[in-house]
Amino acid sequence: MAKSKKDKASKKALSKGGLYTQEAVSNFFSHFGRQPDNDEVLRKAGITRHKLRVLLDDDEIAQAVETRIDALLGTPYRIEPSDTPEAIHLKAEFDEWYFDISAGALNALFFGYSVQEAVYELKPEGYIGLQWIGEKPMQWFEPKNDGRLILRKEGSSQEHIVDQIFKFFLTRRKATYEQPYGKALLATLYWMFFFKQNGFKFWAKFLERFGTPILLGKCKDTETADMNEALLNAHAQSVLSIDVEDDVSLLSTSGSNGTAGSAFETFNRTIAQQIQKIILGQTLTSGTDGKGSYALGQVHENVRADKLKSDMRLVTPTLQAVVNALCELNNWAKHTIVLGEEAKVLNTEQAERDTRLKNAGANFSDAYFIREYGLQEGDLKTAMEPVQETFSALP
Repeated sequence: MAKSKKDKASKKALSKGGLYTQEAVSNFFSHFGRQPDNDEVLRKAGITRHKLRVLLDDDEIAQAVETRIDALLGTPYRIEPSDTPEAIHLKAEFDEWYFDISAGALNALFFGYSVQEAVYELKPEGYIGLQWIGEKPMQWFEPKNDGRLILRKEGSSQEHIVDQIFKFFLTRRKATYEQPYGKALLATLYWMFFFKQNGFKFWAKFLERFGTPILLGKCKDTETADMNEALLNAHAQSVLSIDVEDDVSLLSTSGSNGTAGSAFETFNRTIAQQIQKIILGQTLTSGTDGKGSYALGQVHENVRADKLKSDMRLVTPTLQAVVNALCELNNWAKHTIVLGEEAKVLNTEQAERDTRLKNAGANFSDAYFIREYGLQEGDLKTAMEPVQETFSALP
C-alpha cells in the first residue's frame, strides 16, 4: 500500500524541526534548576545580565567606565612583608597579571559578579606560578546564596560545584541572600542608554525630514501644479506651492527657543549628566553649566577618591585570594597585598625628635611606632632589660 503524500510531508517537516527541538530541550535543561535573576530592571527590560555588555559601546558610558578602570589600574600596590624571597616571587607574578586580575574583578561593579579562572605552571625558579588567569563568561556560572559557585556550560545540563580556593575566583558587588548575583551598575544605566539611543534615532529621522531646506513658492491658485514641478526640477527635495494669499508658519512648543535642536540638546545633556552621576558620582561638578569654582573642583576630586577607594575594596579580596592560593601551593608563609598605599618615607626630623625624647626618658608604645612609622604587627619586640649582677664583698 502506497503512503500518502501527506504522511511524507509531515515526516519531512518533523525531520527538519528536530534540530530546533534539540536546542530547545538543551536550553531548557541548562536553565532548569537555575535561580532566577530578581533584578527588576532586567526583568522589565526582558534581557539577561550578560547582555548588558552592549551598554559599553555607548560613548558616554564607555568613557566614564574607562575613567574608573584607569584610576584603579594606576593604583600602586605592594606585598607585605616585602623583604622575603617569597615576596619577590609574588611581586613578579602580580607585575605580570595585576591588570588582568583587577580589570576582571572590577567587572563585578558593572555586571554584579565576575568569575576568573587560574591556570598554574612550574616556573624555572622552582615555584608554582600563574600560567594564565582571566575572566570567564559570566553566563556559565551561578553564584549561590550559600557561597557556592555552580558551573553550567551552554548546551549541558550538568552542574559542577567549582573550587574557589585555587581554580576559580568569584567577585560580587552588593550581593544579598535574595539576590546572590549582586547589583549591576549597568542595570541602573539601562533606561538612560535606552532613551539616549532611541532619542538619537528620532533626531536622525527628524533631521531627515526637516533638516533640509524647503522651497516655498507663491503663485496664483491655478498655477500651483506648474510651480511644484518647476521647484522640484530646481531643488529635487521638499517643495511647497501656495496661493499668494495663503500663509505658512512654524509652530513650536514654549521653552525650545523656536527650534527643535535646542530641545534635543537639553535632552541629550540631561542624559549625559545622569550617566556621569551614576558612574562617576559627580553630583555637583557635572551640572554647573559653566559656573565652576575651586571648591567644586575639590568636591569633584573628593568624590573620585571615594569611588576609587570603593573599587579598591571591591577587588582587594580577589587579589588576596590569588596571593593566598600561590602561598598555599608553594607552602609559603602568609603574605598580604596592599593597594593604594605607598611605603611610608621616614621623617628624619620626627625620628630625631623621638630619639631625643627617648634619651630624655620618654617611653613610646608599639601603637605609636606602627601609626607613625608604618610598621606592622610583630615588627617590634620588647626590649630586654639588662640583668644587674650582684657582687658580694670580699672577706
